[in-house]
Amino acid sequence: MNSALSIVRQQIPQRWLVVWVMALFFAAGAVGVAEWHWRSLDYHPHIRDSAQLWSIQRDRADGANRVPLALLGASHIQYAIDMKLLKKLLPEYQPVMLAYNGHYPLATLRDLARDQAFDGVVLCDIDARGLSRYYDDAQQPFVDYYHHQWSPSWHFHRLMLTAWQRIAIVGSERFSIVSRLLRWIGNGPPPWRSPVRFHADRSGGIDFSRVDKAALTRGFIDGLQQDLRKHPAIPADRWLADLQRVREWCDAIRQRGGKVVFFRTPTSGTLQADENAAFPRPRYWDKLAQATGAPTFYATDAAYFETLNLHDGSHVDYHDRPAYTRALVAALTERGLLQR
Repeated sequence: MNSALSIVRQQIPQRWLVVWVMALFFAAGAVGVAEWHWRSLDYHPHIRDSAQLWSIQRDRADGANRVPLALLGASHIQYAIDMKLLKKLLPEYQPVMLAYNGHYPLATLRDLARDQAFDGVVLCDIDARGLSRYYDDAQQPFVDYYHHQWSPSWHFHRLMLTAWQRIAIVGSERFSIVSRLLRWIGNGPPPWRSPVRFHADRSGGIDFSRVDKAALTRGFIDGLQQDLRKHPAIPADRWLADLQRVREWCDAIRQRGGKVVFFRTPTSGTLQADENAAFPRPRYWDKLAQATGAPTFYATDAAYFETLNLHDGSHVDYHDRPAYTRALVAALTERGLLQR
C-alpha cells in the first residue's frame, strides 16, 4: 500500500508538468495564430504611450550624469524629434521626452520648477494659446501619477510591457481576446491602424502614407476653431500679466543653474492663419521673453522651418525627423540657447 502511494506521489508532479507544458504550448500557438492573423491584415507591433512610460522618462530628468534636456510640449515635438540623433548631436545632454500628444505642457514645467533635484535645460514647445491659464493642468494627471502612484514595481512592469509590445501586436489591449469579442458582439469596426511609429523613449513619427491627410488637416482646423469658441483668446495685457506665474517657474529653475527655452513649432495653411488671427505674434509671442525672462525661438525665423513640409498643417513625416532634429539643434546652438 505504501509503495503504491509513493508511486502516485511521484507521478502527480510529472503529470502536472505535462499539463503545464501542454498549456504553454497551446497558449503559444494561440498567440502565434493571432499574430499571423493581424500581420496578414497589415497591422504591426506598436508601443502604447502611458503615464507609466512618461514616468520612466520623468525619472531620468533628475540625477543624470549629463545635463538633462527636458523636451516639453505635445505631438509637434514628440513626433518630430529623432532622440537617438539628438543624443549624438548634443553629447553633453541627456534628452528626456516629456511631451504628451494632445496635452499642453505647463503642468510639467511647473513640476520641474518645484523639483529641487532638477537643474537641467527645458526646451518647451508651446504657442501663445497654450500659455493661457486654461491649459495649466493639461498634463497634471501624468504629474500626479508620477508623484502618487509610480513605484519600482510599476517601473519593472512597464519595462516588461514595453518589451512585449515592441515585438507582439497582441501586446496592445486593442488586440486582446476581450476587445475582439466586444467588437464582434457590437459589430464594431476593426482596430484603428495607427500611422504613428512609437518608441520606448516616447518619441514617435507619423507615416503620412497611412493617413488621410485632408481629413486629418480638417480635423485639426475644426478642433482649433471649436477650442477658440470655447476658450476665446484673452486680451494681450491680461495674457502678459498672467505670465507672472510662468516667470516664477522659470526663475526657480534658473536659480538652480538650469534654463528654460520656449520654442514655437511651425504650422501652415488655415491652421496657421487661425492661430495668428487669435494670437497675433507681435502682441503675444514677441512679448514672452521679456515677461518670463526666458529666451525664445520662433521656428519660422530659421530658413529650414520656413520651407518645412507639414503634411497636415502641423506635423512632419517620420522620414523628415532627422532633418528636423538637425535644423532645430543648429538653430538653437547658433543662437546660444544650447551648447554643443
